[in-house]
Order: sequence, then structure tokens, then C-alpha cells
Amino acid sequence: MSETLEQRIKRYWNAQPCNIKHGTAEPGTTEFFQQVSARRYRVEPHIPEFAGFHLWQGKRVLEVGCGIGSDGEEFAKNGAEYVVIDYSDQSVEVARQRFEVLGLEGKFHNIDASDADAMKSLGKFDLVYSYGVIHHFPALGTIIDNVKDVLNVGGEFRFMVYARNSWKQAMIYRGLDQYEAQAGCPYAKSFTKEEIPEILGEGWNIERLRQDHCFMYNVEAYKQGRYELEPWFAAMPEAMREGIREYLGWHLLVKARKL
Repeated sequence: MSETLEQRIKRYWNAQPCNIKHGTAEPGTTEFFQQVSARRYRVEPHIPEFAGFHLWQGKRVLEVGCGIGSDGEEFAKNGAEYVVIDYSDQSVEVARQRFEVLGLEGKFHNIDASDADAMKSLGKFDLVYSYGVIHHFPALGTIIDNVKDVLNVGGEFRFMVYARNSWKQAMIYRGLDQYEAQAGCPYAKSFTKEEIPEILGEGWNIERLRQDHCFMYNVEAYKQGRYELEPWFAAMPEAMREGIREYLGWHLLVKARKL
């Protein structure tokens, strides 16, 4: 019996949870998780401003798709009541281990975000945060409906999806790049800014919508811990690289408030 798409998605992310190879120390140690976070926020420095980790002290935060818990760590350190769901049970286990090692509080669930009953069982939230996750699952409309159901009125949905009008998508179309570092990603979609109101539907106020991020480093050097710009990016003035991030960035960052 052949695998369903959903089964292939789970197998793919279980095989290599997001950012699991970003540390060189012993996996599961404090040093390992520190290395992962340092690399994540160096390469994607827009994340802290977008997430606003410091804004959620004493608030209930649900993260849809945790990877190995880097952003979750920041929410918890800043005093949020942090809850996470992830379709990958391996990601959930690594993130849970991270919180145990670092002495942080959080609740972890291996839940499908398209399962309305499972989502409702978690209660209500002030923020639902999802960074680079929901574009990897086909039931996007259902997931967004479920997010809306668990948000308090006035609560925020902050999410990142891939941008179609981007440098990276152009390279993917030309066969010069792929969606993820690990080959064989079974499902990924990208979107234009104009499509965001359509996929959200009624009942939202989009407060900010922008693009950011273009990975400009040589991949082989990066794997060895060196941050060497590809020669065509190195030849550009910083203002030009910033223009690529702003107008051709791979990350489409959305801040929406439930009405």
C-alpha cells in the first residue's frame, strides 16, 4: 500500500527536523541548542522583530510547527505561556528535550493542525505563531480556520510562508535550487502578497505584510561554519543586497489580527 502525501510529509520531517544540523556540539546538550540558535538568528536576523518575543509575557502563545524549539525557547524565556504542536513527532521530542535541558516550561503536542477537535482542546490563545510551516501541508484553508477558532478576539496570527516573487523561487524554477536543505521535500507552496488576504479569508485585519531574507552564503562553506558570500552577492554593495531581501526575499511575513 502506497504512502499518502500526509505520511510522506511526516516521514520527511521526522528524518531531519528543521535546523537539526545547525549545531556541531553533542546533540541535545545546552551547547548544541545555543549553537543552533546563534546560527538561526545570524542568518535570519528578522525573526526576533517579527515574532516580538518580548511582547508576550504572561500571554498564551501557540506555535504551529516548532522545528527543534529555537523560537519556542525565546517565547518561554520572555515569560509566555508556551504551547506547541507539530506534525513531526521527532521534532516534538527534540523540542521537549531542549526545554528540559534549559529548564524552561512548555507544553508539547504531536497534533495535526488541520484537526479541529485537537486544536480546540488546547484552549484559547493571544498569539498563534507559525514560521515556515503551514505552506508544507495541503490543508491550508482548514489550518487557518482552526487557528482563527483558537485565537481570542483581538489576538494575533503571525506567520511566515514562502514568497513566489522571490530570488529563490526563480532559482527553483530554473532547477538551480530546492525548497529545503534536505532534498525530496514532498510538499511546499509559495504565495504572492496579493494572495494573503484570499487565503486568510474574512475576519482578519492584516497589520503588516512584507518580504525579507535571501540566503546568500556558499552552502559548502556554510556547512563548515563559515559565512562566505557567493561571489555574485559579494560583488554587490550592501544596499543592493538589502533591496533583494526587501523585494525578492524568500520569506513572506504576515501579521494579522482577529477581528
